[in-house]
Amino acid sequence: MQNLALTLLLLPMFGAVIAFILGKINSKLAFWIAEIIGLALFLITLKLFMGFNEPIDIPMTWFTLGNFTIPFGIYIDELSLVMLLIATGLGFLDIHFAHDYMKKDPSQARYYAKVLFFIGGMILLVSAKDMISLFTGWEFMGLASYLLISFWHESKEPADAGMSAFLFTRFGDIFLFGAIGLLFYTSGSLDLVNLNTMATSGMIDKDMIYIISIFIFIAAIGKSGQFPLFPWLMRAMEGPTTVSALIHGATMVNSGIYIVARLFDFYVAGEALIIVAVFGAISAFIGATSALVQNELKKVLAYSTMSHLSLAFIGLGAGSLAAGMSHLVNHAVFKALLFLSAGAIIMSASHVKDLWRFGGFSKKMIGVAIFMGLGALSLSGIPPFSGFYSKDAIIATTLLNPQTNGLISTLTIIAGVLSVAYISRVWFLTFAGESRDKELFEKVKTPSFFWITLPLAIMAITTLTLGFFQDDIAKLVSGKVYEEPHVEYVLVSLLSAIVFVAFIIYMYYVKRLDITKKVASQPLMKAIHKVLFNGYYVEFFIHYFSREVVVGAGAKTINWIDTNLVDASVNGVKTLTQKIYRLFGKTHSGYAGDNSGAMIIGLLILLVILISGGAM
Repeated sequence: MQNLALTLLLLPMFGAVIAFILGKINSKLAFWIAEIIGLALFLITLKLFMGFNEPIDIPMTWFTLGNFTIPFGIYIDELSLVMLLIATGLGFLDIHFAHDYMKKDPSQARYYAKVLFFIGGMILLVSAKDMISLFTGWEFMGLASYLLISFWHESKEPADAGMSAFLFTRFGDIFLFGAIGLLFYTSGSLDLVNLNTMATSGMIDKDMIYIISIFIFIAAIGKSGQFPLFPWLMRAMEGPTTVSALIHGATMVNSGIYIVARLFDFYVAGEALIIVAVFGAISAFIGATSALVQNELKKVLAYSTMSHLSLAFIGLGAGSLAAGMSHLVNHAVFKALLFLSAGAIIMSASHVKDLWRFGGFSKKMIGVAIFMGLGALSLSGIPPFSGFYSKDAIIATTLLNPQTNGLISTLTIIAGVLSVAYISRVWFLTFAGESRDKELFEKVKTPSFFWITLPLAIMAITTLTLGFFQDDIAKLVSGKVYEEPHVEYVLVSLLSAIVFVAFIIYMYYVKRLDITKKVASQPLMKAIHKVLFNGYYVEFFIHYFSREVVVGAGAKTINWIDTNLVDASVNGVKTLTQKIYRLFGKTHSGYAGDNSGAMIIGLLILLVILISGGAM
């Protein structure tokens, strides 16, 4: 098993190099290498999962200097295996889908190499035994995301989007690096399992646990696109849609939630989970409300990712590891399905992303319409799809926890209900009714079944099937089934609200578009729309603060130092030199007699000093 685990870690990195080199000779080779390695990674993970008896523990040392040792170990348990199945399974389907989606791109070798590197980073992260190996995988993911989001870097928007992702996530990574230092200083250990044990047994100071937990959570906020570090997540839509599916479903955004889950007992011991719940509730509300008004297909899904990952954070913050991580698993599948469905739509519609130019697409891509609809049902929380069980468990947990029963539970319920509205809006505007752009509709092509529709069908069946194994998933990720019973009256109320909201959206966006336009033209609605459309202007405020306060204040401070200290010192030397020159200039006139007299007086003064010194 250890050899399989090491193969799983090394194969994607090795494959990335081979795909790039051979892909330069023939671009088709890059795809087939990625396809074969992607399938091999999934099969290896499946083998590890089916044969699991006890955690795979491979302690290793990076380097030793005297008594100072830096570990770099591997630890794979049930939680790791579930995350590995997500990363490799969805990663393989994503690569398979990319056969058609990236077929015409001239840089396929570079693309598939980066994708394998990306998947490899996630594999290392979730297989990490200690904070050093986790941080390495964390940074591999950050680098790969930058390279993939800015894949089409010849254009300004993707290049800027990649830099935005890099800077926002790097801000959080600074705090993760600081947390590693504090952990090593206070506990002497970086082992993830050992840290949980030490925290619960009181071997680490409680206040220090709280501080370290907050530092780690800031890093998680950056990686998972939570308030206030979420703007990069929306800009990431400039990359290929297959990359969006990887980031939002299989890999990157899951890593922030994973690290909190891995250190769950640590957070409990430090009483820091309430902070996780608070920021999760804010993020869920912002994501859900902002998704309601987006015009671009992928941006609706991006805000949806922000909102649903927040629900997972809320589950953790409310004290339910089972509910939070189960929702992460369910979300990964239905969100990858939704993003690849969006990719199929965009590819078939000449890469148009504007929802208002769609309509009636079910006539030309019925398979995509059906499978995206199943993903939408799961996201909405309709039984028996998987999204229903974890979303319901999270809401129940927040209501039954005194710390979260209030504003947090209210925002959670609002976000849960609004998810029905924004995903119904997407589906109805895309597939229902008549086309709103006849010229575009004529160009829409039916996608390939084997390369495009088949991966969607597999994910749609999976998100339905997972609904029947929720207790098993909960036990795998937390060691026990859902801690809290579902609240029956909440369930009935939510289902009623879901049906009502879906009906309103259908009427509003399909049957009575005239009413939609009248309502949208009202000044108050325009103002609200503008705030929601711009994500509550969080990115604007961050940029303003960075530019005017941080950079501006820094520039003014440096300018003051340069003007009043550096320049003043240099100019002062000049002034002082001139004064000395004028002072000594008064001691001579240029005449020989005057100079001789001054010399004699100077000698007499020196003689008097010497005689006085001798007498003393």
